[in-house]
Amino acid sequence: MTEPTSPGTALVVSYSTIASDPRVRREIDWLIGAGWRVDTLGLGEHPTDAVSEHHVLAPPLWWTRGRLGALVSHIGLSARIRFRNLLTRRVPIALRRRIRSGHYDLIVFNEYEFAPWVEDPRDFTDAALQGRLHLDLHEYRNPNVRRRTLGGRLTGSHYRWVRQQLGSDKFTSRTVVNTPIGKLYADEFGFPVPAQVRNAPPFVPGLEPSPVDAENIRLLFHGLPSWRRGFEEILEALDGLPPRFSMTFMLMPSPAVHARLRAAIENHPARDRIAIVPPAPMREIAQHINEYDLEIIFYKPYEPNLQYAMPNKFFEAAQGALGVVVGETQTMAPLVREYGHGVVVPEFTSASLRETLAALKPEDVALMKTNARIVATRINAESEGAAFLDALATRPREQDAK
Repeated sequence: MTEPTSPGTALVVSYSTIASDPRVRREIDWLIGAGWRVDTLGLGEHPTDAVSEHHVLAPPLWWTRGRLGALVSHIGLSARIRFRNLLTRRVPIALRRRIRSGHYDLIVFNEYEFAPWVEDPRDFTDAALQGRLHLDLHEYRNPNVRRRTLGGRLTGSHYRWVRQQLGSDKFTSRTVVNTPIGKLYADEFGFPVPAQVRNAPPFVPGLEPSPVDAENIRLLFHGLPSWRRGFEEILEALDGLPPRFSMTFMLMPSPAVHARLRAAIENHPARDRIAIVPPAPMREIAQHINEYDLEIIFYKPYEPNLQYAMPNKFFEAAQGALGVVVGETQTMAPLVREYGHGVVVPEFTSASLRETLAALKPEDVALMKTNARIVATRINAESEGAAFLDALATRPREQDAK
């Protein structure tokens, strides 16, 4: 039972290891900071001491595993029964009973995996539907992405059925990482544009820009390793870039990507100025990257999520007092121009990236790093948390009236 001053009891649902999922962890922090009592459902260990109860999603049912299980699930079952067997039956029964009873005043669904659950009257009874149901869409989910492989074609119809549930009128509010992606969803599903909640980390006080060495301007890419995130263009740009530039890849584990990157570096003309280092702890990224000068975020717009990208590292770089190097996008480029904390590359080519970097002077980089601290004070978890909490309180009928 919640305290009289508490807004109520919330359940945060995520098909992820919540303890290491920065966006979900921030949402939990925001809710607890606003007085909510928070339980969680997801993978992995208890995410934080502040969470009252953590419910662990059970492993997939034995008969749904493997090729035969996939064939039976995706060919022999209806969409609703398939969803129940693949996901709902993995939820602890004690938690399902709580939901049915209307125990939760708010349930936050992270991403799309659990979206069909709200349409199942066995758990989302009239009592359960008295509370608020919030869907955080995160990024854009391409309806055609699963059609590219044999396994994708097998599971594609289920993926598209799950995705269609994002438009359920059972959800009382929605959020997304930025407004352009929100408009894509709104145009497709006909609901109001979801509120923008950007992936900005907490403000780090007292962290000043590190000095810029004119003989060693330190470039950085940190985060998830993927060749679709500009690795090829970065390496090509380094070939011919003045020797005052060095490059570091601070990457999460991925044996295949690391091996390919190491092989590319071994044969690179600037290999002595390129390094791969381990990732920083999630809550210490700003401190670990502070010694660098410029974060390169150069994603070719292959798909909507890259076209409208506004990744964690964009805001983490600001907290670390790094300037940023971005492409001509609708999301990051306007902010870079507004705050002057980086440079916009005019074309998505390695030549354009090389020319843009080569034109930078040490004093330009120093000014960008100084301006990054302004961004850090204005766009951070605290400011985005206010947007998230406001979104929870906005019912669809209120949005339609605006």
